Parts: sequence; C-alpha cells; structure tokens
Amino acid sequence: MPGTMDKAAEVVGDAVGTVEAAAAAASSKVREGLSDAAATIGSSKAVERVEKQARPLKKAAAKKAKSIKKTLQKRAAVAKRKATGAKKTAAKKTTVAKRKATGVKKTAAKKTTVAKRKATGVKKTAAKKTAKKRATPAKKATRKRS
Repeated sequence: MPGTMDKAAEVVGDAVGTVEAAAAAASSKVREGLSDAAATIGSSKAVERVEKQARPLKKAAAKKAKSIKKTLQKRAAVAKRKATGAKKTAAKKTTVAKRKATGVKKTAAKKTTVAKRKATGVKKTAAKKTAKKRATPAKKATRKRS
C-alpha cells in the first residue's frame, strides 16, 4: 500500500508540474499577444482618431493652467502693491508724527523762553521798585536837609 501511495503522489506531482509549465507558457503567449495587439493598434487609424479627439482636451487643459497661472501672478502683484502702499502710508504717518512732535518741542521751548524772559522782567521790575522805595526815603531826607 505505501508503494501505491508513493506512485500516486508522484503522478500528482508530475501533473502539478505540467500544469504549472502550461500556465507559464500560456501567460507568456498572452503577454506576447497583448504586445502584438498594442503594436497593431498603435499603428492603426483608430489610435490617430483617439489622439485627434484628445488634442483639444490637452489644449484646453494647457490653456486653463496658463490662465490660472496668470491669475495667481496678478493676485500676487496686487498683494505686493498693497503691501508697498501700506508701508508708504506708515512711513508718511511716522514722518507726520515726528514733525508734530518737533513742532510741539519747539513751541514748548518758545514758551519756556518767554516765561523766563517774563520772570526776568518781573525780577528786574521788582528790583527797580524796591530800589525806588529804598531811594524815596533817602531823597526825602536829603530834601529836608536842604
């Protein structure tokens, strides 16, 4: 019985090997057939027709891509222009603020000098008045003596 089983296993193994070889040969034939068919179709008018029909689609896609690119460039330019304008405006505002600050400083300086002058004038006037007041009794005394 074991001998019969061995023979049966051997027959089955040979059959499997034969089937595998047949499948490999068939797949290579199928591949060859497909490549031949592709070559035949490639040189046929059907392919030319398909390419002709696809050409407008390719052109349209290229056109659309180009217009999208242009739109993006325009938007970028607008954004750049706006940014530059904002910078200029900010610069102008700072210069105006600086000018105003300088004006305020000058005005304050003028006011302080005027106040100093007035204070000095007041001091001088007060000194004159006190001198006059002091001189008045002396004058009176000299008048009385003479």
